[in-house]
Amino acid sequence: MKRFFGRKQNENIIIEGDEFLHLKKVLRLNEGDKVIASVNDENDYYCTISKINKNDCVLIVDNVENCPALPNKNITLFQMMPKKDYFDAILPKSIELGVSEIVPFSSAYTQNKIFKRERIQTQVQTACKQCERSKLPLVSDIIPFKQMLEKLKDFDVVIFAYENEEKPFDASVLQDKQKIAVIIGNEAGFSEEEANAIQKQNVQSISLGKRILRCDTAVVATLALVSVLSGN
Repeated sequence: MKRFFGRKQNENIIIEGDEFLHLKKVLRLNEGDKVIASVNDENDYYCTISKINKNDCVLIVDNVENCPALPNKNITLFQMMPKKDYFDAILPKSIELGVSEIVPFSSAYTQNKIFKRERIQTQVQTACKQCERSKLPLVSDIIPFKQMLEKLKDFDVVIFAYENEEKPFDASVLQDKQKIAVIIGNEAGFSEEEANAIQKQNVQSISLGKRILRCDTAVVATLALVSVLSGN
């Protein structure tokens, strides 16, 4: 069944905006068809299309089940803001890999310091539909590097993907941890001063091997590792 994001209205769910246009104009669904609705909570709503109006449609809820695709760990990705094309690739992959929040931050080598909130929200929603997550992860505004450092103290463990790290990674640091932060650089990487500042925090640096990865590849490699080792 196709999945749509909507809003609750009493006992029903309303599909509107771009989601409604996709349902009606692209998929050409009709009254009586079955769909799954998400309302940005922890449930999947199995529904029947009751009425298709000019600008929205009404769904009757047949059954409610817990969404099995939701992450069971609170993983936050601190992503040094890359170029637009890289960020477009990072957003959906990190959502598929189970992050709860994405926090872009600026640094000495950051060129792109803005993004369109509406466009980002559409990308997040599309990614959640792809991997069947019912609750949208948060994407914060871009914050300065120093503010990112301050936020690290709120986590049980912080994983820093750093190409100059030589010590082997101790996977046991992720066991039984609920709040996990992951720090990834952009296409230009971190300055030496920034890397030193991060390592002065209570972080676990990790090398991703001898090959230098693109930032969007590093996100996938690190989050996949963290998700598996933490049980996410």
